[in-house]
Amino acid sequence: MKHKNIVFWIGVKSSNPEVRQKWNYGNYEWMDYSRKTWEYWCKKNDCHFIAYEEPKHSDTLKYKINWQRWFDVFDYIKTKGITDYDQILLTDASIMVKWDAPNYFDITDHKFCALRGTENLKWTYESTIGYADIFPNVKFRINDYIASGFCIFNKSHKPVLDVLETFYYQNHEKVLDLEDKLVKRGRDQPVLNYILRQEDVEIKYLPIVYGVSHLYRHDILKHNWQLNENMTPFFIKYFHAWIFSGWPDRGKTRNELMSQTWNLVKHHYEIDRLTNDEILDEIDHKDTAKYTTSKKMKRDILEIFRTDKFKDKTVIEIGASQGQSTRMLSHIFKKVIAVEWDDWNLEQAMDRNADRDNVEFVQMDLYKTKWKGNLPTDVDVVFIDADHRYPNVKMDIENALECFDNPIFIFDDYGFPPGEVKQAVDEKIQEGKLELYKFIGEKPDDLVHASGTKFFDMEGCVCNFK
Repeated sequence: MKHKNIVFWIGVKSSNPEVRQKWNYGNYEWMDYSRKTWEYWCKKNDCHFIAYEEPKHSDTLKYKINWQRWFDVFDYIKTKGITDYDQILLTDASIMVKWDAPNYFDITDHKFCALRGTENLKWTYESTIGYADIFPNVKFRINDYIASGFCIFNKSHKPVLDVLETFYYQNHEKVLDLEDKLVKRGRDQPVLNYILRQEDVEIKYLPIVYGVSHLYRHDILKHNWQLNENMTPFFIKYFHAWIFSGWPDRGKTRNELMSQTWNLVKHHYEIDRLTNDEILDEIDHKDTAKYTTSKKMKRDILEIFRTDKFKDKTVIEIGASQGQSTRMLSHIFKKVIAVEWDDWNLEQAMDRNADRDNVEFVQMDLYKTKWKGNLPTDVDVVFIDADHRYPNVKMDIENALECFDNPIFIFDDYGFPPGEVKQAVDEKIQEGKLELYKFIGEKPDDLVHASGTKFFDMEGCVCNFK
């Protein structure tokens, strides 16, 4: 039987104003961003998420969290009622994990795993030398120094942590003096490095791609300016975990950068992701509301587009009406641009989507206003459901082809009488401007319309899907 693994997330928020001011911790907003990413990752990889928020000692100036986390970890896990588990990943709250990061526990070989902490070799050297007199018989290469804020271990390593705890309480005053007055380089980290070697623990070093620290030293806060279509910073694009430490001003830059990062990536972490059925239950359909699509058509759209391929894409809805389909689209795409000209419809649509933060409403007469220059051009999918008269449907298609770069089209009311939507779409298919992918929605005999209208062909279709 395979036992679950644990992510032990260090999220203690000190109420001591001296601590918060000294380290620029602010209101700990940055911790919340980290927590959301790890909760998502744990759910995805079937791991226990345990937030370490209540240390044994409340005086976190005298008994710093960096130390307490090591002494409390096994007992704290027991307090959560978890006794049957395999490995533990200990992570600071200054670390965010990427939504698609691989399962760290699969690469450990059940050894003590850590990242090298050598971004600032001067700091590492002074940290190591500063504690050398306490461990005169222990030697190790500076290049093998590990960072203590991101480690993986298991129950077999408990005796080592017991040694660390014993050392700390026997040398408590001396350690505090070294930390705060003499060495000023590291807390638990240099001592952990020495004790791991003293106890002859085999360390497996994680590749830097699994966790990168000191982002500014690696010069990865930038993006590739030659790829104008991709503004993703290097650290997000190429690394599995992002460690926001090493800033001269401590917490101030950390909070700002973690906030900016979260706003860039938060759409990937859908912890409370609704099922397709739950999304469909949120909105009305053609059998009760005539100015929207059928439930079947919405389900088809969800099944085609609600994939990793489209979660970073933008859709523009040409004719949002009262926002039923708008809400459905907001669960699929990173951004929805909903275009509507009617005041009352727009008000209804905005109310219906008030809790969706990825919808932008544009009030515009599509047939009197030039699209180019008045609508965003970074659009991947066009949902056309506005005026159903042939000249205007034709104009919608031509404007979309001119304004957007090779978009995918979704057409509603393809089979709506007297057939002007079908005429415009079929004409563009014959001209080679559109390529039919598939028909979607209800068949004519199955479609129930709130107004009683009888369709003569399929409800909708998707074109240019490749």
